[in-house]
Amino acid sequence: MKVTRALVVEPRTAGRRKLQEGLEKAGLEVSAEAEWGEEAAVRAQVVVLGPSVEEPAKVARKVRARLPGALVLVAREAPGKAAGFADGVLPLPVSPKDLQVRLPELVKLRTLSRGAPARKGRSAVAADAPRLPSETLLDPLTQFYAFPHFKDLLFVEVKRSRRHGLPLALALVAFDALPVQVDRDLREQLHGGLALAIRRSLRDTDFPVQYSPDRVLLLLPHTDLAGAQTVARRVCERVARSSLAFDDQVLRPTVSVGLSALAPGRDESFSDMVRQAQRSLDAARAAGGNRVEMLAETAGLEAGS
Repeated sequence: MKVTRALVVEPRTAGRRKLQEGLEKAGLEVSAEAEWGEEAAVRAQVVVLGPSVEEPAKVARKVRARLPGALVLVAREAPGKAAGFADGVLPLPVSPKDLQVRLPELVKLRTLSRGAPARKGRSAVAADAPRLPSETLLDPLTQFYAFPHFKDLLFVEVKRSRRHGLPLALALVAFDALPVQVDRDLREQLHGGLALAIRRSLRDTDFPVQYSPDRVLLLLPHTDLAGAQTVARRVCERVARSSLAFDDQVLRPTVSVGLSALAPGRDESFSDMVRQAQRSLDAARAAGGNRVEMLAETAGLEAGS
């Protein structure tokens, strides 16, 4: 099923307008309402519940009753797994480019989940239910695409830029060392905040990917190193302005970013770019962290930050 029509339900006018604009930029035909109404939802294939919707689970049940085939997404700034009543999270601010890739995957997951057999017992479900790729599709903390699922698209973007001589930059983002042991709860807080800082810093055409448990990869099409440096500095600055309480301490986390870019006339691969970005990231952290680094071999000029 190709998703072309959406309904936004959001009580606040400003929030409703932003959601509608983001969905329309993703190529959807969008109607927007302050509250759920069956008349407005007749043709909707996806229903987005805004962050100000009261009792979203109750509204979602009404959507299911009226539109059993529709996707139900919950829009929110804080990353995390979707609640049981929703098919997924729509991270805010809306990234139209990200949404264009995400919607087909959500449709696929919804189709698979519908095909699951009725529960006859735990062992029967484990044996018979189709295996959903949700664990490899999205990172549960950031809601960025997991690298194993998204790598083919990344390879294609690099090949396309190289073939047509278009600028392309890549950034690797990682937290600097903290004075405490990072347990699961702290990691959730750190990565949730980082995801929000990144989404607020990227453009609609950029791709954030969870490259590894402790590294986020940003692919920046049509971007040279100067443009990538601007994006990376925004991420660093937003993280550095944040703080969080942990074990009677106030922590002020920072991140470092390593950059690389396609060099004119050089036949570099995605793997080459990642290695260059990793070396730049290592240099940034060795220099004290909370900085953006571009090695001379990557930038084609003197190293800077």
